[in-house]
Amino acid sequence: MSQQANWPFDVDLSGLDTGSITNIIQDIENHLPLLTTESDMQELLRVKQRFEDELMESHRLH
Repeated sequence: MSQQANWPFDVDLSGLDTGSITNIIQDIENHLPLLTTESDMQELLRVKQRFEDELMESHRLH
């Protein structure tokens, strides 16, 4: 299994509050139906996962 770089970005998201991260995730979900290719959808889902991981890591999800 190959290791992926810190894709899609290597940014410290810990400075964002829970509401901001939640809004970003909701925006991503709203844009998913607009995508026309599977590869675009997969990349956006990976971005979404990055934000969800930040919520989990900081124990922000209940």
